[in-house]
Amino acid sequence: MQAVHVGLAAHWRCAAAEDEFLSTSHSATSAMESKWQFLQPWRQVLRDCKALHDSLDVVDSRDFRASHLPVQASIRCWPALPKGYELLGGRCTIPVPFPADAAIRRDRVKLQRVREAMELFNVLATVSRAAFLELLSECVVVADNFDDLFTPDYIFVLPVWECYLVGRLDSENEVTKGGVVTWGALFGCPEDPMEYSPEFRAAMQRLKEMRVQVNSMLGDFMGRQVSAEWRDPCNVVEWTAEHLAIPTRGVQTMTSETTSPAMIDSVMCELSVLIGAQAPASVQLCTVMETTNLLKTWEYSPPSSLPLSVETMRPVFSAPGVLQLTTALANMNLASLRLNLDEGIESIEPGKGLANASALLTALVCGSHIHQSAKDVNAAASFPYRGQITDFEVTLGGNSTIPAAGLCSAIVGSSLIRSLTLNMGTLSDRNPVLNQIRWGWLVYALWSGVSRSTIQCAKLTNIHLSRASVNAIADALRHSYPPSNRYQGNSEEPSYGYVDIKAGAVLRPSALGPADNTTVVASRDWRCRARYNCGVNNDLEVVVPGFGLCTLVCSGDIIECAPDDTVRRQDVESRGIRSLSLEFFQIETPTLVGDLLALIGRSLRSLSMGIFWTGRRRCVMLKDVAAACPQLQELSLLNFDLVLSSHDKLRNWGVRKLSITGSEELTGVADHLKDPSCRMARELEELEITIPRGVKVSTNTIQALKSHHGDYLAITKDRLCLSAKAAMISVVDSNNCVKHSADKLIAVHRLDEILLGFIFRFAATPKRRIVRIN
Repeated sequence: MQAVHVGLAAHWRCAAAEDEFLSTSHSATSAMESKWQFLQPWRQVLRDCKALHDSLDVVDSRDFRASHLPVQASIRCWPALPKGYELLGGRCTIPVPFPADAAIRRDRVKLQRVREAMELFNVLATVSRAAFLELLSECVVVADNFDDLFTPDYIFVLPVWECYLVGRLDSENEVTKGGVVTWGALFGCPEDPMEYSPEFRAAMQRLKEMRVQVNSMLGDFMGRQVSAEWRDPCNVVEWTAEHLAIPTRGVQTMTSETTSPAMIDSVMCELSVLIGAQAPASVQLCTVMETTNLLKTWEYSPPSSLPLSVETMRPVFSAPGVLQLTTALANMNLASLRLNLDEGIESIEPGKGLANASALLTALVCGSHIHQSAKDVNAAASFPYRGQITDFEVTLGGNSTIPAAGLCSAIVGSSLIRSLTLNMGTLSDRNPVLNQIRWGWLVYALWSGVSRSTIQCAKLTNIHLSRASVNAIADALRHSYPPSNRYQGNSEEPSYGYVDIKAGAVLRPSALGPADNTTVVASRDWRCRARYNCGVNNDLEVVVPGFGLCTLVCSGDIIECAPDDTVRRQDVESRGIRSLSLEFFQIETPTLVGDLLALIGRSLRSLSMGIFWTGRRRCVMLKDVAAACPQLQELSLLNFDLVLSSHDKLRNWGVRKLSITGSEELTGVADHLKDPSCRMARELEELEITIPRGVKVSTNTIQALKSHHGDYLAITKDRLCLSAKAAMISVVDSNNCVKHSADKLIAVHRLDEILLGFIFRFAATPKRRIVRIN
């Protein structure tokens, strides 16, 4: 690839000799300026932007950023390049500040001129590297190997337009009135210059003609290659919204409808598309001083259709504006949400912080509100999330159990999340009690008999597995109730069940200290999971979504109490996690892995386990995994030593894919593959083993494993090939079937000898095993 890179660079240097000469020869400076004179008006605009950027006196504080630099957007619009040729473009960053001052915003022509300059120079970057650097070198503030941008090793410049708003918009601005707000409208340049500016169209046409020559040269060179796989173009907005309570950042990707190399000129219009894309609701919220109109608009409008990846950063839940931000997040299409709960909710104004955090969790995770703060029952609450979060990632940390309790009490009834990644926070704390409480809450939310969660894929990281943690898991599953110390030391065993509380019931969060009098009011009738002592009046504890454990202030608010023995429970195996990934930081004893899986692994189809700490190895007995996970089809192990022994559960285990990485022991693997009485010998489709460096494995063992590559298996293929699909289509009624009565048209009569041949060849071709030893 390096040779090809050099060859293309040499080819390009010949074709671009004129610009290279003009950019390096002092005597030819006037010639360079003459050739690109038509871009001078827009060059001056970007110079003015750089001057404004340099004049700003920035203070590194949350308050300053929220009020003075509330929104940043890094816009990247780069053309498609052949695979392996990404290094032909050198990246540089150009600051583009947009003032929020009302007087400046009224000068729409000037702001539109900034947009025009961005679009023109974005195209110039793919036309002439030398001209781009000559005209804008003083505007570039950050670059990758900036000095190299001035060498012939690069063909293109890949500009990153760092747009940001200086100040916040007043109530008279059109952005504050709601509706669809684009990035262009937010920055004060909403109009497409191709539609109103003949001067701009003429300049873009000249660049387009030059671009045709560039395309021709690149196409000629790529045409001489054996093959050329083209990458997709890069059309991305990476944004940050500096909210005072919860700053957010995210990625907005525009998918190009065109993948043909011949359409590489799409870069000319894609930047305009990005600027015309709808700005996320959390961004809009941070740009305005008055949010009332925005909130009213979102209440009656559907969420944005564009999928977004969003991350919250260092939340301060006691700060003002959390409910408004929750409303903004609920109005976004959150394909991916990363929520950082590593800050202590109880650190400042714990009651207010807990109430706000609960509102955010219940809105986004549950999709509903069942409570509000008793201190402000008339406050406008955020409305619930109406979409579905494909990937939900949460980081726990600090020395508090409140985040885990609030999160898991919301997850237990959630139907909005497909996949969960949870950082258990082991690296930042060493509190064993905290660890077991987090485990108990998590298992209650995902695996207990009362869980209604629809999450089927979970990944847990930074795990410290101890005997106390496993015991906490067992207790949570036995009672279908999270960890609580309310009845510790009592001689009488508490009872478990449900209570129906009525609207207006007042509850007090158990996580708050005795000095905090914060209470919560139920906004409607609600059935809660409960634990109580039958022999003590007013001794009732309930699980409230977003808050965790609460106590009922007045027993008169109970409508009905239903003990567990009167309530039909769900079958644990009928739902729950199907795919689980466990990344261990530390495991106290090797047997704990089997004990953990015996409690939560029965419904698993896919399991991945790894130890991610150098020198901390553990041995796993595969018979324990087989006994705990009888339905498992895929198993991946990292840095575990593996032992296979003769055991009935292991012999009858139908795992299909097995990946072993970093294991220093492979005892029994080859023996099970050659034993026809083992299901693994008959049904294991893929075996991949990666031997760590420095570990010596005998040649006989490796050969014995490799000898099973290509074995015929007594199973059918797991996916239908194209021929089989064609055969299946032939036995399905076509659109013409409606014209005939059912007794006159029999689908099976459509099967001729060709289609029958497809079926029989598919059925007669068995699966063959794949063995890889690395």
